Amino acid sequence: MQQWYFFRTLLGHVPLLVKLLLAVISSGIIAGAFVHWLEPDRFTTWFDGIWWAFITVSTVGYGDFVPEATITRVLAIVLIFVGVGFMTLLVTSFAGAAVSINQSTKEGTISFIGEGHVIIIGWNEKSRHAIENIQNAKPHLKIVLIDESLPEIPKNYKNLHFVKGNSSEDAILKQANISLASSVLITAKHQGSEFAADARSVLTTLAVKGQNPSIYTTVEILTKEQLANARRAGADKCVESTSLTGAVLTSNLIHHETSDVVNELLDYDRKNLIDLSPVSEEQIGQTFLQIVTAYYQKGFLLIGLKRSEQIILHPHASLLLEAEDELITIKPNKAR
Repeated sequence: MQQWYFFRTLLGHVPLLVKLLLAVISSGIIAGAFVHWLEPDRFTTWFDGIWWAFITVSTVGYGDFVPEATITRVLAIVLIFVGVGFMTLLVTSFAGAAVSINQSTKEGTISFIGEGHVIIIGWNEKSRHAIENIQNAKPHLKIVLIDESLPEIPKNYKNLHFVKGNSSEDAILKQANISLASSVLITAKHQGSEFAADARSVLTTLAVKGQNPSIYTTVEILTKEQLANARRAGADKCVESTSLTGAVLTSNLIHHETSDVVNELLDYDRKNLIDLSPVSEEQIGQTFLQIVTAYYQKGFLLIGLKRSEQIILHPHASLLLEAEDELITIKPNKAR
């Protein structure tokens, strides 16, 4: 009796699809063995009987093997009722499972399986533009979107996986496979006060770094006072979006002549035409002026350099290049 309870418990943990598949296979094998035993002259091998049983169960009915004895035909009738029933349930269960998986993927309840992907947290206009720009620059890069307000995955996006839930929860981050992701973008949630939005971003940053300390994390911060907290939480890059937006608006309001230039530079960055490249060994020790012409002849406009964490635009012509410098260049716009 104890063995029977153990068997029932074990069978209860087996998925329905596996049970149905085992039922179809076992019924075909048993029926095929009986047919071979009942009519060995017509079904000369055990495999011939199994072949006939599976052809009968699948309702194909090639007709290459036909039972003649009455008892064998009775067995065929039983096999049709039992086996075909199992087969029908199996096919419908497969179809139901496929529909269920598709629906779960749309609703964001399926875990992402992959590595080297980018995770974007929060669904808003900024994240929408980020997804579009990433897909234009790197069409094959996988993107995982985490958001708790969306009812289902945004449409018309390729290589996008949706995870629904609170991004500060470990279970949701694990569902997005945070441990194997390459980078994370945390956008601010514009609901409630700016302080509350920044507090949420800082909390999410702590959760992300707790799961994967080495992942590169970019965090959008709305208030200048929370920049230090975001950096202490482990943010590799903080973007104070309100200051950036305010500067662009002020430029358009006051400096009418140069506002279009600023917008054009932002458009160049959106099109991935602004690039950072390390200084080569031959360029170390040369002046900035010496390499400007060479870059321009190659079609690149050299506008400055990055030294440590400092950005130097339009440096002095006599500035000597160092080994750790990165040159800031604008690529040619082939669209024009």
